Amino acid sequence: MAFAQVIRGTARASGSERPLERARIVAMREDGRGVGEATTDDAGRFLLRVDARGEPFLISITRIGLRPTLSSTLYLGPRDTLDVDFSVAEEGIVTDTVKVTSAPTLNATRLAEANRRGWRVLPPAEVEKLRERSNSFEDLLRSSGNTGLIIGRRDECIRSTRTNRCLLIVLDGVPLSGTYPNINPRDVYFLAVLSPNQAQVQFGDRAPNGALVVYTRAYGDR
Repeated sequence: MAFAQVIRGTARASGSERPLERARIVAMREDGRGVGEATTDDAGRFLLRVDARGEPFLISITRIGLRPTLSSTLYLGPRDTLDVDFSVAEEGIVTDTVKVTSAPTLNATRLAEANRRGWRVLPPAEVEKLRERSNSFEDLLRSSGNTGLIIGRRDECIRSTRTNRCLLIVLDGVPLSGTYPNINPRDVYFLAVLSPNQAQVQFGDRAPNGALVVYTRAYGDR
């Protein structure tokens, strides 16, 4: 013999009468055993099929942000249908203290890696002081006071004072094929000058004389 008790209705917030969507509707016997379950739709409506075998049962309504609600005991015949409307109180959520740690930015990650490798870095705070009054990338390099660099003319390369040879220019991790970079000084985040040994570890045979590494300000940190 089939039993098809049906509960249909709506769940609304008490006071505002706002429909409660995605609330869990559970039918259970008095001993706590579940005999049916449904979820409210966006309008707060639900259709709950119950198989209580003619025994009394209760209905609970739960959802985060709602006060758990339990109906009075219901008695339905095997094929009865009941229309109900529930009014459920909303309540604030109390949690333990939560510590939120943001992920490091791309700029911060690049800078931390450069420091970890022991590169000689012109840090962002110093670059920021210089870049607003620099008309060109060459101006930025000259005003940095880096005594390890020889800043030549535009048709020449940037040289190391130690070897008097051209340095490999690396922009945002990518070695440049030309001898002189066309970089807006206002885009620069930090600089690093690498010795020949450091440069060859990082960039291989492309940097036998050392490297000038330039990182620009990543999107979101501008």
